[in-house]
Amino acid sequence: MKVLKNKRSDFTVTLELETDYAEIEKATEPAFKELVKDAKVPGFRQGKVPRPIFEKRYGTEMLVQRASTIVMNECYKQAIAAEQLEPVDYPREVEIKTLVKDQPFVFTLAVDVKPEVRLGKYKGLKVKRDSTAVKEEEIDRELNQVREYHAEYKNVERPAQKEDLVGYALKAFTLDGRPLDALTKEKTGTRLGTNFMSPDFDQALEGLCLKETKKFKVKVNADYFVKEAAGQEIECEVLINEIKERILPELNDEFIKKVSAKQTVAEMREEIRNNLAAQKKNLADNQVREKLIEELLRENEFAVPVALIEDKLNVLLRNLELELRNKGLELAKYLQVLNKDLDGLRADYRPTAEKRAKLDLLLEKIAVKEEIKPADADIEAELDKIMSSGRKEPLKPEELEKFKKSLPDSARKQIINYLTEEKCMDFLLNNAKITE
Repeated sequence: MKVLKNKRSDFTVTLELETDYAEIEKATEPAFKELVKDAKVPGFRQGKVPRPIFEKRYGTEMLVQRASTIVMNECYKQAIAAEQLEPVDYPREVEIKTLVKDQPFVFTLAVDVKPEVRLGKYKGLKVKRDSTAVKEEEIDRELNQVREYHAEYKNVERPAQKEDLVGYALKAFTLDGRPLDALTKEKTGTRLGTNFMSPDFDQALEGLCLKETKKFKVKVNADYFVKEAAGQEIECEVLINEIKERILPELNDEFIKKVSAKQTVAEMREEIRNNLAAQKKNLADNQVREKLIEELLRENEFAVPVALIEDKLNVLLRNLELELRNKGLELAKYLQVLNKDLDGLRADYRPTAEKRAKLDLLLEKIAVKEEIKPADADIEAELDKIMSSGRKEPLKPEELEKFKKSLPDSARKQIINYLTEEKCMDFLLNNAKITE
């Protein structure tokens, strides 16, 4: 096989390849074995037709055409290796230039390949990290939520006020007098101040007494769950049936003992402080990572082939579909909720797919330049982690070893790529200028 031409334009490489016609003649035998499977000749079982009979019935042109495809596939593989190309899509625009007995077999093709990435700045990237300090008022809010969860309510006969739990009968209408059945109820209620339906609604109930009736208009919240009323101005008629005052438990050691494993308020505050600090650290770590990626992409601008973006897009959507299925939701139903079709969803995810494609190429380049790769022990540990995930009991050593030996090379390569990317991100973080 010879590479007569290798022309590159942006991401597309056009190759002109040549090989001896003898390779076509050699390939006619495997071509015959493929084609004879579907050959139907009277007097012979399907797939059992002798080659001379096959050629007499179908001619040799069919064999030559199929043989040329076999040879082109093999030449393509050899050319990719020889020219050190990394295709990101299948070959296209395949054209046979010469297919004549005793003359060189010549054909051309085009294929999209990985872009040439020239690394810009990737060390010393400046990133701001959110503070992970826990404020006392944040702890107070958490403690108040505990108190609110254990609040008690008692009936009162005074006028309703904010924070009261108010029970009422409700009739609701559009402004032109049409009943809103989804809102009309004989017995329902709300805690004043939550503004669940509307701030106007809660304010209208303040000051009302038991058995008092009131008619009023309100503007319903745009995100209210009753769609026919959401964002609309409606007319309400309310009859107050019940008013309950909310009583929060006193925050003391006795209360803490009742509602938790802690013995004192001080112990509870310390636990909340530690939990909030851990949450903030986790959030800050994730945000720093995302900011670092954005900064890396900003410092290393380059375009990528559409085929590569489409590949990443397909992966993102497959992962989304799997995540939805694990939650008991089908993609079609999810699209209905979003009021989108599949093309619209793909358009939403395309920018993320492009970023992912660029990031993969950058990390791959950085890994080569900095000689970053996972150790064998890291790979083994990751395999152990994957196999133990979701199991009630760990695998026996012999079972684990059997799994590792049966693992396809493609799966092992994916694990190595993942670990390499993680090590690259650690390298970038360790070499970044992070300020809090």
